[in-house]
Amino acid sequence: MALSVLVSQLAASGRLAGEPLAGRVPGLVMFGGGMLVGGLAVALVGWLAEHAWTGRARAWPSCATPAPAQARAWPVRHAPATRTARRPAPAGSPAATDRAGPARPAPAASAPVPPAAAAPRQPASLRIGVLGSLTINGQAGALLPAQSQLIVSLALHPAGLSNRQLRILLGADPAHPKPADSLRQLIARTRRALGRTEDGKAWIEHLGRGRYALNPAARVDWREFEALAADGMHQATTAPLTDALGMVRGEPFAGCYYWWLETATIESVTARIVAAAEALAELSLADRDPGAAVRAARIGLTADPSAEPLWRILMRAEHAAGNLAGVREAWSRCTGVIAEVAADGQPDPATAAVFQELTATTPASTTTTATTPASNGLRVPQTSRARSSHIFPG
Repeated sequence: MALSVLVSQLAASGRLAGEPLAGRVPGLVMFGGGMLVGGLAVALVGWLAEHAWTGRARAWPSCATPAPAQARAWPVRHAPATRTARRPAPAGSPAATDRAGPARPAPAASAPVPPAAAAPRQPASLRIGVLGSLTINGQAGALLPAQSQLIVSLALHPAGLSNRQLRILLGADPAHPKPADSLRQLIARTRRALGRTEDGKAWIEHLGRGRYALNPAARVDWREFEALAADGMHQATTAPLTDALGMVRGEPFAGCYYWWLETATIESVTARIVAAAEALAELSLADRDPGAAVRAARIGLTADPSAEPLWRILMRAEHAAGNLAGVREAWSRCTGVIAEVAADGQPDPATAAVFQELTATTPASTTTTATTPASNGLRVPQTSRARSSHIFPG
């Protein structure tokens, strides 16, 4: 092929005609040999390239381009195994038993897990707390301020309030009552916020003729306190009084800054708390339980820190328990509180006399003195502030 190409090129150039070839033969031989070697090299490269791609097609059968049919038909050579595979021993033979080890028991089927019991549904309730900061169902700020004011006004008037009375109470002042449409919207929003009773009724009931009241199932801690305290003081028993004082969380109506909430109403509730605390403390001292007397006095003082009868009982209870440091601490705290509220800044002479008496005698003699009033019966303090005050009686 190379010689034919060479001859054609020489013929085309016209150099063979008329030129002597004797001196040019070695050069032509060298030229022809180079062309021959070059042609062979090109053919060899083409052959190697063709066989290399065929091998790649066999080695990579997952390529996107399918291999030639001949290449796909070639058997794939595997490397000889270095270890001779053992034939599996017959089942039940000693060899099979040695290899498998001791037979393991089949796993027992797990018992079906019963579905988790649903949490019991809490019964619908409405609990209004006023013996301390205002709470609705145990939570402070559960309602909007206007809604809370509506609930408190109905809680203090069990017989209900008319539309006109509610407009006056919830207005800015008596001269600027709340608009009727705004009152209806407030009642509707409050009903939605409170939900429904167990029997599907609204917590704010319409009694007819524009009169509203709380559902009888609603609970107000002040009403329950009154019933328990009256029972305990009438029967001179500690259990109802203890339950009643357990509802006290601080000063009554704390945070309720309503123009219609009279000071007389707050003082009346506070006086009842102080009376119940004093009665329970006296009964506890008579039962030789100064610890219970201390707790009762302290609960009463959270409602009214300036109640000197409770400070006197607290000092007596601490002395009966043999705690002279408690007596002095109670006296110090009493004088600090009275200094801020009394006109002359001094405690009552009776309070000072109790402190002087207790710090001048021994705990044993004081214990006898503290239990002496039990033979004369329970002393229930009377107060002129314990009066009922309603804005709209009846």
